[in-house]
Amino acid sequence: MRYGYYPGCSLEGISVEYDESMRRLFERLEVTIEDLPDWICCGTLAAPSLSPLLGLATPLWNVARAKREGYDRLIAPCSACLYHFKHAAKRVAENAALRAEVEAVLEMPLAAPPPIIHPLELLAADAFEPRIRGSVQRDLSDLKVVCYYGCHISRPAAVMQFDDPENPQSMDRLLSWVGVQVLDWPGKVDCCGAHFSMIKPGIVVDLCARLFEAALEAGADAIVVACPMCHANLDTRQDEIAAKLSWPLRMPVLYFSQVLGYAMGLPAERLGFQRHIVDPVPLMVAKCQQRMKDEG
Repeated sequence: MRYGYYPGCSLEGISVEYDESMRRLFERLEVTIEDLPDWICCGTLAAPSLSPLLGLATPLWNVARAKREGYDRLIAPCSACLYHFKHAAKRVAENAALRAEVEAVLEMPLAAPPPIIHPLELLAADAFEPRIRGSVQRDLSDLKVVCYYGCHISRPAAVMQFDDPENPQSMDRLLSWVGVQVLDWPGKVDCCGAHFSMIKPGIVVDLCARLFEAALEAGADAIVVACPMCHANLDTRQDEIAAKLSWPLRMPVLYFSQVLGYAMGLPAERLGFQRHIVDPVPLMVAKCQQRMKDEG
């Protein structure tokens, strides 16, 4: 199985730690990924706002290139990129005339592209469970987390076709395989405010405050995410949120790949922990030490 890997803009910018930890995790699990050659931005919200055709051609250039490279799957860790890829692919799959128009722009065929998947879809498959369980080197059974999926990993269901759109379980499964206590909570798929962070930050503060309140109510030590935008909003806005809530807030927000990698014995610095606004290292070390102390 050949896996193409599309990092996207965020993983080479504000979310380098997601990319670092994702690559280290694949290495530890002996999953070979190949960077998509000459990838371009998925177009995000800008391309379709300028032109509907540009909004399709931009993400589909990457999909067509993945087809040309012969990948069996294209992995996209950013849930926003993943959505734009899958939405555009669905549009042209359902409209032959539109597909021909986009193909003329790209000068590449789009028929029968490889499936585009989030890393969660790959790693949470039953086939990976023994490999993941067998890779654990650190005991994180004292670590209590809530899994935050955000808006796009499983929604809209007709486009994403992955996991339960209202109660996704893939990240919960993965973290439970490495011994982490995964808590149930009502905020799994609530919105963090996304791009409103740039234009209406007050909305982001309000929405993220609700998420932190729910996480704390559930008894979580940390929030675990799988989306660069969700991580940015939750990790960088805690001082503003604390002011709004009128109580201290310093809750680590980790990518699922960082938690898995740490459980598998990878050093914190190789997983990008040092890049966080709220330092997760004291929590992770304390939870390991607590388990060692309890067993000693």
